[in-house]
Order: sequence, then C-alpha cells, then structure tokens
Amino acid sequence: MSEWRDRKGREDEQLHEQLRGAVMAGRVQVFTDPRLLDFQGSPVHQHWDHLLPLTILMTLALIILLAAGVAVGIVVMTLCVLAHLFGNKYYVGWRLKARAQAYMLSDVLQFQTLWQMGGVAMATKGGNEPPCLAPKGDWRKFIRRNLGEGEAQQRERMANAPVPVRPGSAVNVEPSPPPPPVLEPEPSPLADEVHPDEDDLPPEEPPLTPAPPRTHWESIEDGPPRDEVLPQTPQS
Repeated sequence: MSEWRDRKGREDEQLHEQLRGAVMAGRVQVFTDPRLLDFQGSPVHQHWDHLLPLTILMTLALIILLAAGVAVGIVVMTLCVLAHLFGNKYYVGWRLKARAQAYMLSDVLQFQTLWQMGGVAMATKGGNEPPCLAPKGDWRKFIRRNLGEGEAQQRERMANAPVPVRPGSAVNVEPSPPPPPVLEPEPSPLADEVHPDEDDLPPEEPPLTPAPPRTHWESIEDGPPRDEVLPQTPQS
C-alpha cells in the first residue's frame, strides 16, 4: 500500500510540473470564482482587498471636502462610493486570481487542497475542449489528455515494464559486436640506426640485354646448306 502511495505521489508531482510549465507558457489558463474562494478561512482570502480601496477613496474624498468645500466634497464622496460598489469586485477578483494561481503552482499538495475546495477551473488556450471544473473534474486526465505524459514518466514506465517471455522459450540475447582492432603505429626510425655508406655498396651491374638470335649462317657446327651453289674451281 505504501509503495502504491509513493508511486501515485510521484505521478502527481510530474503532472503538476507539466501543468506549471504549461501555465507559465500560456498554454493553459486558470480561472477562479471569488464567490467560492473569498471567505474567511480560505487560503487565498485577504481582507485588505476590501478595506484598502475603500480607505483610499474615503481619504481622498475627505481631503477634497476640506480643500474645496462641502458641495464639491459631497459630490466626490458620492463618486467614490459608487466606484467602490461597482469597481471593487473586479479588483478583488484580480487579486484573488493572482494569489490562487501562485498558491496552486507552488506545491502539488496546495494545488490539491484548493482543487477540493472548488471555485477553480482550467482550460486550454485556443482549444475546443470544455474547461475542467473543480472539484468534480479530474485534473489528472485533463493534463494527460491535453499535455500528454511527461518524458520522465514515459522513461520510468518503460524501465519498469516487464519483458514478455513465452513459457518454455529462451530469451535470445544478441551477442555484442567485437571491438574494433587496435592499429599499432609504425615504429619511427631510430636516431642511432647505422645506414650503409654509398661508397661501400657494390656497383650496380648493368641490366643484361638479350643476345640477338643466331641465324643458320652463323652456326659453326652445321655445314653449308645443300642447296647452296658453290663456284667450280678449275682443275689443273
């Protein structure tokens, strides 16, 4: 059971890292509902969001009242009250969204805590898929479907995946190729190597030229040819 929890926690951390990178890159947008998150005890509630704008407007109206007169001060005070009634909710929503996004992206446990409270939605920028609403929406499936599984998670699954082996069959392990032969460098000639002098070398003999073939007339062993006509010598 503890091993399953550890594996589940690592998967949630990887998905949270993917979500953080997508939000920072602008691929995923986070939306908040102040009506569900702006209450006493909420981790993203801040009472100064309501008091600080009202204090600034009333102080400004009082200064104008004392400087310009009662009539002008009453008009300015009325405008400040109307601005607080109709404009303060946009200021509170902007501040609440900034704090909620920073709170969600800082840690996976804080993200899960705020997601279970509700009032948060995620949507892909430029996508046709409806937003994932908290707390009923499955944020894990939303991240896997739109952002895909992380490379680290894929490598971990491939490393832990068992190798299918048929019963009764041996695993064929291909032998590794032999290492390439190491070529030794040719030895350089030694400095003290003795070279024979050119004067001590025997003279080179001239190449033998083949003798011209002998003709029949140049043979000393054969007699004169039978068909040779010899001049007759006169008889004395």
